Parts: sequence; structure tokens; C-alpha cells
Amino acid sequence: MNEISSLYIHIPFCISKCAYCDFFSRPYGSVPDDYLAALCNEISYRIKLYNISNLKTIYIGGGTPSLLTENQFQVLFNHIKACVALSSDVEVTVEVNPDDVSEGFLENLRSCGVNRISCGIQSMNDLALKTACRRADCDANRNALSLLRNYWQGDLSVDLISGLPGDDETTLTKSLEEICKIKPSHISLYSLTIEDETPFGKQYNSGKLVYDFDQADKLWLCGRDYLETQGYKWYEVSNFCLEGKECRHNLAYWTHSDYLGCGSGGTGTVYKADASALRWTNTTDINKYISFWNFDGEGKIINGNKINPAVLAKLSEVQAKEKIDSEISEFEFFMMELRKTDGFEETQFKRIFSKELPEKFLCLFEKWEKKGLCVRQKVEGSGVRYFMSREGMLFLNRFLEELC
Repeated sequence: MNEISSLYIHIPFCISKCAYCDFFSRPYGSVPDDYLAALCNEISYRIKLYNISNLKTIYIGGGTPSLLTENQFQVLFNHIKACVALSSDVEVTVEVNPDDVSEGFLENLRSCGVNRISCGIQSMNDLALKTACRRADCDANRNALSLLRNYWQGDLSVDLISGLPGDDETTLTKSLEEICKIKPSHISLYSLTIEDETPFGKQYNSGKLVYDFDQADKLWLCGRDYLETQGYKWYEVSNFCLEGKECRHNLAYWTHSDYLGCGSGGTGTVYKADASALRWTNTTDINKYISFWNFDGEGKIINGNKINPAVLAKLSEVQAKEKIDSEISEFEFFMMELRKTDGFEETQFKRIFSKELPEKFLCLFEKWEKKGLCVRQKVEGSGVRYFMSREGMLFLNRFLEELC
């Protein structure tokens, strides 16, 4: 029985595109029913293909998953539960836009089995929100936070971005103060990244946007330090949580674990015994995705207890496959594990790759250790733990570049 136990579902629709967003989505005011039908068919296929018996984490991201109607949420979760058992402590996360939060919306998510919400607040500074083309302003954010505080009984994660144009240390601190008053169990604090193909990227490259990256870095550090004073543990490059409230789904990515990815633009990765992997990325042509997974009247995806051979024959039309060899897989292990502030134990590497840590990694680690940027720590019964120091974490990308 395969050990895959995490499922990511992509909803690639947004009412409007934010100026910083580099994720795949299309401007559309709702989620078409035929997209949902195609998504359910793909989920059936992936679960059958990998013989999955139990899911421990489900994450619905986007785009804007909160554009799904109450009935569409019910259809989606009823389908998942009909396909596969859910662990008794399953973590089920849905990303939501503040504008979409209502008492009825939250009750519907609860009835579907959702127990974790990730709300994209991003800032409590109206100037920064307007510059970033956010749909929700501060009043909408406050309304959403009030509803979440009063009516949501599950875990709550809040997304924030430091360094948005129009933001400074005072406004960022005020944003964090307001968020921390409701004590969400998890906070993601991202430093603004300006990607070339985003509106911000085009403005920056044309000279219309002047941006101070050094100041942005200082802002993020200010935010990190403030969150730690409020009892939040810094456990991953951009993520903070109250004790025991790490995002288990994201930990699957960061700990070299298998995961399914479904939906247009969704990506999944399944590892083999030799630590190599197969990675697929679904087409971003939404119409092609819908047409294929609704199968053009050629029969069901699953016929009886078997996958329809016609699906396998045509799959290359709607997904790109990438073979990750063991060497690349090894680099990805370091890249992801060292994102966590507690790093990894050497026994984890040996278990996955059936060998000792490579000399190249050990030499580089020792070099950085002498600078106070890396730390190795003996763990009783488990050998040695390797992780970046508090300062070293800020230079992780440089460490990885030297490791290449």
C-alpha cells in the first residue's frame, strides 16, 4: 500500500489578480461546475492510480478557493470522502479571501469537515492594499477577522506580506498588532518578492516602481522579531505558529514526502525506493483540463475497479511529467529540509538515500559553521541534527548556490 497521504487541490480562479501574485490563476468571478466535475474525476483517478487508502492532509489553494459555492464545497468533499478514507486527525485547509467570509460560509466549511482556514489578509494598511490591487480593504479584513474570531472553531492561519509599497515599520507593526489580538494559531509572514511577469515586476522593470530591497529585508526582520515576542515560534523560513500548530500539509513538502496535486496547474510528486521521483504538473489550459477530465463522453474514468485505458493513453495531453533523478532529489532534500529552523537529522537522509551524507555537503556545512551560520547538534539516539543558525537562515539561498 502506497504511503501517499497528502492531497493538494488547485482552484485557479480569482475575481481580480493581485499586483504581486505569481501563482497560476485566471480572472473569473466563479468556479464553473464543469471544472468541479473534471476536478472530481481527476481526484478519483489519482487516488486509484496510487492505491491510496487514507489521507492525512488536504489543502485547497488557488487562486481563490472561497469562490466555490456552498453546494460546490459539499460536492467536492462528498466526492473525496467517497473515494478515500480520511485520518481521524486529518488536517483540512482551505484558503479564503477576506471578502468571502461570512457566518454561513464558515458553517458550511465546518459541515464539510474543514478544520483549518488560511486567510489572506496581507496587510492592515489601506495604502499598501490598494497599491497591491487587493480586493479586500482594511474594513473587509477587520470584518473577516471578527467573524473568524467569533464563529470559527477550527485552526486559523493568516497570511501577511511585509514590504508592500506603501508599507513601513510603523504600519507593519500595527498590522501585526491587530492580527495578534485575535491570536491565530499560525501566521505566514512573506517578504514581498517581485517577479518579472507580475504587475509589480513590470512596473519595477519599467522604472515606474522604485523599490528598496534592503529596507524590505529590514521590515521582514522587524516582523519576525515582533511575532516571536508574541509567543509565535519561527519554524520555517516564512512561517510562525503557536506550539504544536505547524501546517502539517506544508511539512509534507518540506520533509521530502509524497503528495498528490490535482486541478489545472496543480503539481504532485511521488518518490521511488531509490529516492528518485516522478513529478507532474497539470496543464494551465483550463478548457483543455475540463474537456479531458470530463472525458468527452468516452466513458467513466474508473470502469468497475480499473482505470479506463483511454485515460492513460491520452494523459500526456493534459500533464507534463518530469523525472527527478536521485542527484536532483538529494539537492531538493537539502533545499527543503533546511527551510525549517530545526533542519534535519542525519538518520532521515540515510533512511531516504541509503547512504551517508555527501562529503560536499559536510565540507560546506563546516565552512559555514565556522562563520556561525550553520549548527550541528547531537541528538540522543539519532546521531546529529543539521540546521541553519538564526542568522544563517537569512542566507539559505546563498548556501544552496554554493552546494550546487
